[in-house]
Amino acid sequence: MRRLNKAVWRLTFLIAAIPACAVSYWLFGILLTVFPFEYIVDLNDEFLGLDMFWLQFIPVVFGFLGFIVNSLTSMSEVFDLVPEPSDPKDFPVPFIGISKGVFEMFRTMLIITGWMGIFCILLITIPLCLPGFVVSALSVLFAFPVLAAIDAVYFAAMHIAKAVDRRQYDRNTVCFVCPECGKTSPRPVYDIDGLWVSGLRPSAKGVLSVEMESSTSPCFGSKGGRKDLQQSCPECESLVATKEGRPFVVSMAGAKSSGKTSFVLSVTGELISSSGNGNASAVRNYHFEHDSDLLDYRSGLCRPTPESNWKPHLAMIESARFVTCRNLYMFDVSGKFFTGAVETDIQPQYAFNDAIVFTLDPTCADPAGVANSAYIGFIEKYRQFNRLDASERISVPLFVVVTRADKKGPLSGLEGKELKDRMAEGGYFNLVNTIERDFSSVSFFSCATNREDGSSSRVMRRICDATGSEFGQFFKG
Repeated sequence: MRRLNKAVWRLTFLIAAIPACAVSYWLFGILLTVFPFEYIVDLNDEFLGLDMFWLQFIPVVFGFLGFIVNSLTSMSEVFDLVPEPSDPKDFPVPFIGISKGVFEMFRTMLIITGWMGIFCILLITIPLCLPGFVVSALSVLFAFPVLAAIDAVYFAAMHIAKAVDRRQYDRNTVCFVCPECGKTSPRPVYDIDGLWVSGLRPSAKGVLSVEMESSTSPCFGSKGGRKDLQQSCPECESLVATKEGRPFVVSMAGAKSSGKTSFVLSVTGELISSSGNGNASAVRNYHFEHDSDLLDYRSGLCRPTPESNWKPHLAMIESARFVTCRNLYMFDVSGKFFTGAVETDIQPQYAFNDAIVFTLDPTCADPAGVANSAYIGFIEKYRQFNRLDASERISVPLFVVVTRADKKGPLSGLEGKELKDRMAEGGYFNLVNTIERDFSSVSFFSCATNREDGSSSRVMRRICDATGSEFGQFFKG
């Protein structure tokens, strides 16, 4: 980009110098008929005998060569000229700011000519400096319309490119969710050749500023290599590698040992083992420790989620169907979070989750009472975090998942209205009634979360379809 900018910068002046030389040739023809230049014609007729063409052409050639030397070589530094393109940090879009540099060149040439006229003998100064000045000045004047058009085109291109980049990012990524702290930001912070740039595009200086500064780090458009750059979270400053993946965020809720963690591990395990229902080229856990948790789960061991856990379970799904990967965030949390025993219990994902899964275990002692108590603890914290009035219905869909469906019971194998009615008749009336009062969209499912038999995947498919998410294609129906 810098080379292209420099080439156009120089080519602009060279092209403008052609008509400037033609005008200079015509101007010298007039000057040679007036005082004191008419003496040059007399001297030529008496001693040299050159044709008038050469008297007009030779000073134009010298002027043109002087212009080239002054504008394109290091000699221009002596006269405070700027032979290089403007600093991309000040003018990020290619060629923007050229007109400013041209104006400075024109102003400097006027100053140089003025001082030469003051401190030198007039009759010697004018013949020496006038040809170079005339060609240079006219070149600048001819360049102004060209540069104005270039500035206008690239200013328009800058705004169009910003709009295109924002549209691509909103369609392919939407936002950034940190896999370490769980907070969201419009965009991560990118490492550009050792410089951390906050939210590459759009920015106040335009879409091409980083490409102007570095020819090795792409920054424009979701289809480029920007997503592979090293990134960090603007909130916690942790290094991340989410590759601008589009997030789908699920918040888990439920009483202690109600099947939250096993549901998460069952979903991610089936997602990985089936390669996203055959629709993904690769699926993997973002955190290595979750690979270990999945291995333990498959061997029959599912450890309770510690109170100190803040990291979401993140499954990264890569597919040729999408420009960026798809990132499934499942925020698991300790059951103590819903008992009031944990004070520092803020869940940042409550501000932007796409779906909420509330699990209940019908095989525990007093299942209705335990589930109702956990739900009250959850809904109070959710409303408090989002500053929602008790009378306001929550638009985020809630999915009630009855776990332990592998064990025979009155709720096993049921879903939808049939499961809701059975729960209302079987002691869960207050819970069902409260949930439907608090949420505008509620669905009921049952599945076996202690194994990867496809039931958790089917529930996740229904969740994605109900929310209109494209993630549903990666789960078995």
